Amino acid sequence: MVKTRAQRIKQMSVVDALCIRSQISVKSTRYCKTVSKHLAKLQLAESGKNSSLLVCPTMGKTMKLYSMDARRFKLSLLSTIDPSQRSPEEFMYMISSYNGIICCVNMIYDEDVENKFCDLQIWICNPCTRETLLLPQGTPSFEFEPSIGVAYGSDVSDYRIFRIFCTGKIIPEERGPAEGYYFREGQYFTKYGHVLAYECEVYSSSTSSWKNIGTVPCVPMSCGLRPFRRTGHIFVGGKVHWLVSLDGPGKILSVDLEGRFEVINLPAYADGLREEEKITEASHLVNLKGSLGLLVLQPDNMDLWVWKYDGEKYSWDIELSDDVPIEDDELILAVTALDNKIICVNDTHWRVYDMETKKWKRRRGPRTGFSNPAMFPFTESVLPCNGGVKL
Repeated sequence: MVKTRAQRIKQMSVVDALCIRSQISVKSTRYCKTVSKHLAKLQLAESGKNSSLLVCPTMGKTMKLYSMDARRFKLSLLSTIDPSQRSPEEFMYMISSYNGIICCVNMIYDEDVENKFCDLQIWICNPCTRETLLLPQGTPSFEFEPSIGVAYGSDVSDYRIFRIFCTGKIIPEERGPAEGYYFREGQYFTKYGHVLAYECEVYSSSTSSWKNIGTVPCVPMSCGLRPFRRTGHIFVGGKVHWLVSLDGPGKILSVDLEGRFEVINLPAYADGLREEEKITEASHLVNLKGSLGLLVLQPDNMDLWVWKYDGEKYSWDIELSDDVPIEDDELILAVTALDNKIICVNDTHWRVYDMETKKWKRRRGPRTGFSNPAMFPFTESVLPCNGGVKL
């Protein structure tokens, strides 16, 4: 019996497929209309063997993305992202990277409602294929820049965008902080502020739509080091994590793929320590080889904490504590982890810590320096931005 073409393709071995893949670059597939899930997984496995960083040194009207070898720290221009649908005069900023797909945002205002509501344009982009996808707008947020977190499912093509926004509605049963006093019927009364409601909606690549999943227990903190102050997050262990507060005890907000929220306390330091020896403003969440990590940079020292499960419960364990060569006036703008390295960026240099050798290295950055930099571990991919791949 003569075999059909489909039967012949089905019998192709993994080795044969990899041989074919090795002769085809990712960029050469950018004009393909569809990609099979099997080929996409094989391609990711091959690309994942070479660790690299995706770096945007400076936020500008066009987003220039560079690939960088984490060993030589040599930047190579990978792609320029400048979609025509982008809100005019607004800069794009990269907030996550996974499986070769990145998420970027830029501000957009609704001028018809006296700027009471604001929103972000959210983009899914593939720097290698240069494909971009503008997600539909979410619910307008009342005087609150939405907080964004990106999660990725077990399926190679599945992603979800969590978006926390302010409804503008007052919660009558909750009382805000005291704002002053008022006089009525011969008596003084305390005037309290009101508390607004915050909700979360999630966009799924499988449905291409937003779904409201209700209120949130707290909102991510605003970070002045980022142009979009509430977009800093990491995805690890099947959950999105945001810093909520650094003031004792300090908190992290997390949400899993099913939309279940959890609040985690930051690690507790011993009593009697000075404030600069505890959690500082230079504290960053990192993905530490698949575990939730917290890097605390202190004057002349750093602590690296890891959220570990001991078989019964999760708790913070200190992974390492070491000296740092970072100067007191040196502002760290971005932090990430790749393999056994922790990478920090100030306005002119890279600071790289090797967790195996326990040594720091200092490398000069691009001649133009860093301005609102963004950097993430990166794997080249042929995945489409809409998450859809053929079975």
